[in-house]
Amino acid sequence: MTSRNLSRRGVLKTGAIAGAGLALPTYLSAASHAGFTNAPQGDTVTLGFNVPQSGPYADEGADELRAFQLAVQHLNGEGDGGLVNTLKPSSLKGNGILGKKVTYVTGDTQTKSDAARASAKRMIESDKVLMISGGSSSGVAVAVQSLCQDMGMMFMAGL
Repeated sequence: MTSRNLSRRGVLKTGAIAGAGLALPTYLSAASHAGFTNAPQGDTVTLGFNVPQSGPYADEGADELRAFQLAVQHLNGEGDGGLVNTLKPSSLKGNGILGKKVTYVTGDTQTKSDAARASAKRMIESDKVLMISGGSSSGVAVAVQSLCQDMGMMFMAGL
């Protein structure tokens, strides 16, 4: 009869390898079936800017919205004051996103989670946005991130 000496390190390694082996099929299956909501159609893409336009963070929201609007101008090559040409190296060509003109819609989070979720849901379902950004407070960002994850939507927190 042979006996094996198992060290704590050996048990942890074996457990990690077994866990990774069990998780890999789930990971590969999820990656291959990942749905993408609102794939761009036509010659434009629409982005959703979900910022506080009223409520306690309205001033921060106004700044966020101005920055988003400037970014859209840069992406589309409209009135950027020549800034795109100063960025070296830059992949910005001033022709939108993958050659599609960028448009945007806005929503007022009111710095309230429920209002932010409702606004984001409208942008996804009615406005057919490609991506949502915003989130001046962590409560709003967490609420919108959860909704976007459930609906297969990209979310980029603007915190």
